[in-house]
Amino acid sequence: MKALAIHKVLLAMALAFVCSPSAVATEYGGLLAEADKVRGSDPAHFQALLDRLVREQNSATEPERRHLRLLQNYRNAIQGNYQAVVGDSIALFDQAPEPELKYRSALLVANVSAVNRDYLMGLRYLDHALALKDAVSDPALRNMGDVVAGTLYNEFGHYELALEQANRLLSSQPDPRNRCIARQIRVRALHGLARAIDEDRDVHDAIADCAAIKEGIPLNAIRSTLAEYWASVGKKQQAVALLEATLPDATATGYTRLVGEVRSMLAQYHLELGDAAKAEAHANAIVAIKGQDFRWLANVVARQVLYQVALQRGDVPAALNHYRLYAEADKAHLDDVKAREYAFQLSRHEVAQKNQSIELLKSQNQLLRLQQEVARKDMWNSRLLIALLVVLAGSLAYWGWRGRRTHRTLRQLAQTDSLTGLSNRRHFRAQSEAALALAKQRSWPISVLLFDLDHFKQINDQCGHATGDWVLREVARVGRLHCRDGNLFGRIGGEEFAMTLIDCDLEVAELVAEQTRRAIAGIDANTVGCTLPVSASIGCVGTSVSGHDYEVLIAHADAAMYRAKVGGRNRVCRYQPPTAGGAGTAWRESDSAEVVLGAL
Repeated sequence: MKALAIHKVLLAMALAFVCSPSAVATEYGGLLAEADKVRGSDPAHFQALLDRLVREQNSATEPERRHLRLLQNYRNAIQGNYQAVVGDSIALFDQAPEPELKYRSALLVANVSAVNRDYLMGLRYLDHALALKDAVSDPALRNMGDVVAGTLYNEFGHYELALEQANRLLSSQPDPRNRCIARQIRVRALHGLARAIDEDRDVHDAIADCAAIKEGIPLNAIRSTLAEYWASVGKKQQAVALLEATLPDATATGYTRLVGEVRSMLAQYHLELGDAAKAEAHANAIVAIKGQDFRWLANVVARQVLYQVALQRGDVPAALNHYRLYAEADKAHLDDVKAREYAFQLSRHEVAQKNQSIELLKSQNQLLRLQQEVARKDMWNSRLLIALLVVLAGSLAYWGWRGRRTHRTLRQLAQTDSLTGLSNRRHFRAQSEAALALAKQRSWPISVLLFDLDHFKQINDQCGHATGDWVLREVARVGRLHCRDGNLFGRIGGEEFAMTLIDCDLEVAELVAEQTRRAIAGIDANTVGCTLPVSASIGCVGTSVSGHDYEVLIAHADAAMYRAKVGGRNRVCRYQPPTAGGAGTAWRESDSAEVVLGAL
């Protein structure tokens, strides 16, 4: 299971801790406080109380009605009505005079925006909330800023920052609820950092803390992390037993994201242990969840499991359909991960710019005071003012230069693959489409190479992901050696690369492909302790056969690549268009898919 597998569950779970009981001033206020108290431990009672509060809201004061709106937003978040939650919570943040209500509304916007993949808004409102933290009198509510920050840092894969937040919160002796969620954040961060976990101290004590206050969501999230940890250290049977035993508890929380993540782990582990029937049952249960996001990692895992089960069963049409859905979901999920990191970097840049603006305003205010004093002094003071203006101009020039450099860095992050330094899928496509348009005008031939590393999953599984990353970087290195200046080279998938060769016909492209294939086969993974060979299957296509449409070229190159895989892998194949009636040696894309599925 990937490191981000449980993060959506953790983020949804954090919603249960955004609100905090308000002071009880009236009978209606007492009902509000009671609803706040049971919102995470007793969902059914919370729903009943909220319905009563809505019926009796005519007797509420204005502050109590604002509190009711916050609780209604919380219920909408549980039910997945994220747009309504964000809109009303932002309105509450803008309108409410109470610092605590503004603080809680900002935290709710931060959580729901992150769940809804509006990452930049989530980070902005987290900053708004943290800016109000000192104005909040309730220590438990103040701690929630650290809780949400830690949860979001886990969500964005910045586990060191999440671990710092959790340790800081735990050192402040928080109340039982905040201690429970802080320990859950800590366990998630430790696992994300691939550090050793002390099961007694880090896991079982945390489970006992959450069980004592009947907080089912963090309790089951910790269990899921423990199961994922066990599976990573070879205790897959033990992980399955834990997940099967706790699935009813996870289902009882009513959080579909938590249930989906638990089932996705069960589907994957059952399949790896050889129980295809149970794996298929859990995968179908995930697919049947209403209103799920196509990019949700649990959906990606479910689609992959259904594809593999259909393949084992020999049901080729079903396998084809599941593989198509899996490939689309997986690519969407990878794009989402990149968008999340881009939003995080952009948010940090905005914070830095804000701090720079504050410092600049301070400098400007100081300059105004000096100008008033200079007006009463002689020429020496005038010279001093000129010197200060020069310093200020230099500061402005420096910060302008630094801002432009940061912008260039962010643009590069958005266009390149962070692991290999190659163009990412989106940037490669944009460059290729521009090259194809120019080539069509000038009658240049263009060829496209699409290659996929053979048995790359075995390298990851048997030699570790660090070795897999090394192999990907080596493939990028040797690929650059065979990609002349002016041509395009990008990583467009997990282990999938592509080249666009400009002013290059198919015969020359095949020579380049063969040279690249040999270079990749010459990569010696023994230098990093892996005895498995490295090779690639490469498909070639040219505009002389397939025209100048990027999608058509990629599709034909993909068909040729799969032909190379069916033919034994570690080879180069040229795309062959179908002949009339499908006779002769023609190669059709539909035939390619069927043969691949039969051979895998």
